[in-house]
This record gives sequence, C-alpha cells and structure tokens, in this order.
Amino acid sequence: MADSKRERARRETRRRFEQWARNPECHSNVTSAVHNVKMGAAARREYPNAPRDAQSVFALERGNAFEASLINNGAPILLEALRGAEVISSTSTDFADHRTTSNGGPLASLDAATEAGHAFLRSLADGIAFNGAVSSLTVRIPRGVMLPEATLIIDVLSVQTVNGKPVIAVGEIKTYADQGGHTHRSDLATARAQMGLYVHALEISLEDLGIADAVSVSMQGFLILTHPGSNQPSVRSGEDLRYQLERARRGFELMEESAIMLDGAYGDADDDEDADLLELVLNAPTHFQDSCITFCERADACYKKALANSEGVVLGDDVARFLNGISLQRAEDLMNGQKPATASEKDLLARLQSQLPALP
Repeated sequence: MADSKRERARRETRRRFEQWARNPECHSNVTSAVHNVKMGAAARREYPNAPRDAQSVFALERGNAFEASLINNGAPILLEALRGAEVISSTSTDFADHRTTSNGGPLASLDAATEAGHAFLRSLADGIAFNGAVSSLTVRIPRGVMLPEATLIIDVLSVQTVNGKPVIAVGEIKTYADQGGHTHRSDLATARAQMGLYVHALEISLEDLGIADAVSVSMQGFLILTHPGSNQPSVRSGEDLRYQLERARRGFELMEESAIMLDGAYGDADDDEDADLLELVLNAPTHFQDSCITFCERADACYKKALANSEGVVLGDDVARFLNGISLQRAEDLMNGQKPATASEKDLLARLQSQLPALP
C-alpha cells in the first residue's frame, strides 16, 4: 500500500508543479502541492459547503489528443512548427520521444523515463550531436522540493548547437488558443511560471550530473498553443524567462521549507486525508489573487477574508498593484479629504487626482 501511495504521488508531480505555478506566493497552495494534499479536502474541512473540484474530462482528452498529434510518427508537425517559429534551425530534424507507455510513448515506466532523461543530458555533454526536439524529458530534481521526491516531466525541449555547445530551451504545450495580445494573461502567466521552474530544475539537475559547464539552458522559452478554431499548433517563441527563473529559485526555497514539516509526511490527494496534513494546509498563510478563482477551492473563503480586510485585490490584481498595499478604506478616506500620512499615501493620492490623458 505504501509503495502504491508513493508511486501515485510520484506520477502526480507534474500536476502539482502546475498547481504551484498558479500561485507560488500562497504558502497554503505551496503546502498543498508539496505534501500532495487535495486543496478541495482542506477547503471542505474549513467550510463544508466549499465547491468540489472537477477537472473536465473533455479538456483532458483534448490536451492528450493535441499533444499526441504533435508527437506521433516522429513528430513531423512539432518539428515543422518549431522550425517555422525559428525555435530550431531550418535543418534541425532530430526527435526523441521520452513519454511512458501509459502516455503513448516507448518507455516502460517513470523510472525508465528518468534514466533516459539523465542519459540524454549526459549524451549532449559527451558531444553526441542532436539538433531538434525532445518530448517529455524526465529528470529527478536533486532537492527536496516535492514529496516523496521531485520528478519533473517537461512537455517539450528544443536542442540547438551554438558555438559548438548544446543549448536547451524549454517549452510548454497548452490547448488554449493563441489570440495574440488578447490571450488570457493569467493563462500565459501560469505557463511562463512553469517554464521558469523548468529552467531552474534543469540548471540544478545539470549541476548534480556534473555537466553544467558542457550544456547550457536558454533564458528564452517557447509556448505551443492552438490556432483559434483548430488543433493546429501556434508557437510563441522568445519568451523571456529571467523573471520567472528568479521566482522559481525563491519558490524552491519555500517548497523545501514546507517539505520538512510533519517530518516529510505526504498525502494521497484524496478527499479522506490525514487531519494533520489538512491542518498544515489550512494554517499556512494565504495570498489571494485573480488566478485563485480559476483553480482553488478555497478562493471564496480567501476572497471573503480579503474583503473583510479591505484589501484592494477584491477588485482585481490591477487594483491591488495600483493601491500598493494601501487598503480600500484608506483610499476612500484619502479621496474624501483626509490628509496622507505616509509617502505611499501621498503618491496614491497624486495618482488618484491625476487626470486621464485626452483621447485623440
């Protein structure tokens, strides 16, 4: 039973890293992801009528079908899309499929995929030429950031030889449509956060393997979305990941701190969870933001708490940034004539009183 629990927790790390990326500032969310505690179970312990999570079967099937269409039969669609977006050169044709058999790939198990992933990275360091793409590269992160262990499966990598040295760029596959400047910001923010995590995970994995000087990780990633109304890929290249990389570095420290709590205990991600683990999630500090509404069952409770505390985030992330830590009640007081008491309040009042630019 214990081995079965461990295997389930290992297989779920991809989902849990994505959960972390949706709100890495929230300690409760971090604790839930690291210890594999179902947030919905914690929410219903806090409020019995909290909504039950339910992931769309259609969305899962569409995601699997889209990824398979890119990768099957030697990945001609994926390679052509990456060449068209100049993620890889026009002459790059190499492809390696590191998916497990449960996901339609050739590798027998998660352990086999991890061994293959590490062997592939070593082969690059040894000078074996590879210019193209890799699907589902799997690495074991040599840090205690996820329980029982941190196994990371990266959607897609590109590999190019630059000045005689292999350079890896990370990519993320999403099924939502690429709508240019109108693509939902929270969706893009989550995907970029995941890619920043991938970059940091690869960096420390390369260091652990002793090949960090032989293989480089690019600070630019790429997103593979869908064309509106179709399942054809649309690649957004040149995604700057430097900010997300620094965020991931700080996030790893927070995850490591969380992992040592309760002597490294972890759950089954079931509705019937250990009471101590549920309390660990519930007692961790929260950080409400717009994205919480789309994925977290505690969002309603956190929203009500923020409203009671007169926090600007109840009107959205943009308002919270505009207020810069000043409460809604205090902003109203300033607008009603009270004098600002701090430099921050003076700055806010000046911005509130400034006129909007005239439209042409």
